[in-house]
Amino acid sequence: MASPHRSVLAILAALLTLWGPVAGVLAADRRAAPCRLTVMTFNAQFLWDGVAPEEGQVEFPWKNSQTEAEDHMQRVAQVIVQSDPDIINLVEVEGIEALTTFNTKFLAGRGYRPYLVKGTDTFTGQDVGLLTRIDPENNAIERESRKGRAGDVLKEVSKNYVAKIEADNTKLALIGLHFLAIPTHPGRRLPREAQADAIRTRALELLSQGHRLIILGDFNDFDGDPSSIDHVDSTPITNVVRLLKAMDPATPSDDLTNALSRLPKAKRFTAFHDANRNEQVDPPRELTAIDHVLLSPELAAKVDHVDVNQQHDPRQVSDHFPLVVRLKLCDAGPVAPGTAQVRMTSLLPNPPGNDTLHEEVTLKNLGTQAVSLAGWTLRDQSGRTWTLNSLGTLQPGQEKTIKRNGQPMALNNQGDTIGLVNAGGQVVQSVTYPAVQEGEVVTPAN
Repeated sequence: MASPHRSVLAILAALLTLWGPVAGVLAADRRAAPCRLTVMTFNAQFLWDGVAPEEGQVEFPWKNSQTEAEDHMQRVAQVIVQSDPDIINLVEVEGIEALTTFNTKFLAGRGYRPYLVKGTDTFTGQDVGLLTRIDPENNAIERESRKGRAGDVLKEVSKNYVAKIEADNTKLALIGLHFLAIPTHPGRRLPREAQADAIRTRALELLSQGHRLIILGDFNDFDGDPSSIDHVDSTPITNVVRLLKAMDPATPSDDLTNALSRLPKAKRFTAFHDANRNEQVDPPRELTAIDHVLLSPELAAKVDHVDVNQQHDPRQVSDHFPLVVRLKLCDAGPVAPGTAQVRMTSLLPNPPGNDTLHEEVTLKNLGTQAVSLAGWTLRDQSGRTWTLNSLGTLQPGQEKTIKRNGQPMALNNQGDTIGLVNAGGQVVQSVTYPAVQEGEVVTPAN
């Protein structure tokens, strides 16, 4: 029998899915700014809630412990907020209850709604979940259950979803997936290729319906294309990635692009495998790229930034690193009257005490009209941000200061470039400063 706690969460999750836009409680699009869309795929490594009954037969340290499971959730959330994505494809999630707990407790106030369709992997109990600031079509996602074929093998994808989302007048279809594991196992070559065939079949249908594709997740396979091969030249034994990138082989114009191709080769690794089982990270061979984001040509042309956040210890948080893609889907249009006169007048990158809390930036309205800072952000070159909503409205001549208070972006003490971005996604000021001493204030020229 399910525990009362889990039953209540399941009911709440169902109600959230049913009520969202119908009741008018949440807007369909909760991004900070139009025209920009940041997408992340992250294998969170057994994102479980520790509440009985636990899914699957695999053991891991935080299984059957709610306290330890939520400690793991907290660490995963800290990685996510560093990139502040609008859409998160989360791999290795226990179920909708765990995803709801994760979103409610550790990503509260960030505008996400959770979606998950239960899969068929009863051994691991893992599923693929979606957290999004843009509500999907009909406020629901689907699961692709058909089997693909490779040779004489038929195989379905046990963990996947399909979400149709519209952003900036662009019809998007996201396919989140987790393929069969062990990239180098010969016995899994045809089954994994059959899984890719199933996804390709669905993707071609979505293309025919006018959707632009984003296929993302843990492919458990390498991309052997020279433009996107990983930093140690891992060679696939399958055609999985090549099959999906080609889409219809007779139509070269529909070929997908791997976002990894936009990264320097040295940055192309997304996962850690302790091959020698010494509980140490032994680069470079134990770090490979098996997580991918594949984009339709129209979306690939709008890529603004790609990053793999490799800052956490893969032994302590997750054995994967998040792959993040930022798209510029449209031109936000001209700057509204008066907004160009908002300026950063000082920055404190190296304050006494805790930088994460006390870094600060002061802004001033040099114009003659009041300016609401709702939807405005500060952004560094890696795409991390501070939101400025809490500052409210700047009256003409008024100056306000915002502290970091744990927000993702850091004002690096060794020097940085910080952009002031308006609600339309346009950079209205950019400040570059050199290394600073503790307590040193940076005063940019207006």
